[in-house]
Amino acid sequence: MKNPTRDGRAPDRAFMRPGRAKNSKAAREDHSEDYCWGRNPVISLLEDAPARCLKVAILKTTQRSVATKIVELCRVSNIPYSFVDSHVFDGIMMDGESHQGVVATVSQTELISMDEAVALIPPHPQDVLVVLMDHVQDPRNLGAMMRSAEAASAVFAALPLRRSSLPTGTVAKTSAGASLRLPIAAVGNVANAVRDLQDAGLWVVGLEAGVEASIYDSPLPARIALVVGAEGHGLTRTTMGACDEVLRIPISGKTGSLNASVALSVCMFEWSRQNGNHKMAGRPQAG
Repeated sequence: MKNPTRDGRAPDRAFMRPGRAKNSKAAREDHSEDYCWGRNPVISLLEDAPARCLKVAILKTTQRSVATKIVELCRVSNIPYSFVDSHVFDGIMMDGESHQGVVATVSQTELISMDEAVALIPPHPQDVLVVLMDHVQDPRNLGAMMRSAEAASAVFAALPLRRSSLPTGTVAKTSAGASLRLPIAAVGNVANAVRDLQDAGLWVVGLEAGVEASIYDSPLPARIALVVGAEGHGLTRTTMGACDEVLRIPISGKTGSLNASVALSVCMFEWSRQNGNHKMAGRPQAG
């Protein structure tokens, strides 16, 4: 049996919690809510609640029959998996915990499919805002985006499971719980997700610092999907090519670009202002 890496990341980095010692106070506070470990618990997760499973790490020396079963379950639900060396688990497990060669990253909320998400879009002529993340990798950025998206009345957010930050506990905390309330769709390919949104009747706008057209040049459509890329990288070429148009936010100064979550927030609330959605009665103000 081959040992492929399915999530596109280097095996020794895919499951490490960066910048955090495994026995630190911060690690103890949110360790158990992000991971499920052990052969039977992970198999049960994949069989009974696959929508909660974001990805699975399998030790390269795991018993062949166990690894085969887990791989088959991952493939059925299109869940990324990778075979890793033992030191990877040292970065995420607490002392004394027996992972039995298998650790799954668990979402704080149940993800939905793109088909299920598209079904949530209200019919024309109602205003629609959808947010699509193009491989946003910083969990705090992702959390800030989720918080702003919910505040701007987004119907749902969508993100890829591979090469992307995932809606774990850090995201839930940074979003002030918004990621637990806002529907989140898991997509396999961002460019394909753009086309799905276009087929659903939405105008898809990518946000990118290096283009000429501005979000203020012409009115933003009432039924829109906004696509934001990773911090420091922006939109991928295939995603940019799939969008109906790509716009920038004009800024001054020497910074060059806005933080990705800030840029998304500016555009979402400009859309809200233009389309008369700024009078959101009953919504609590940011605190």
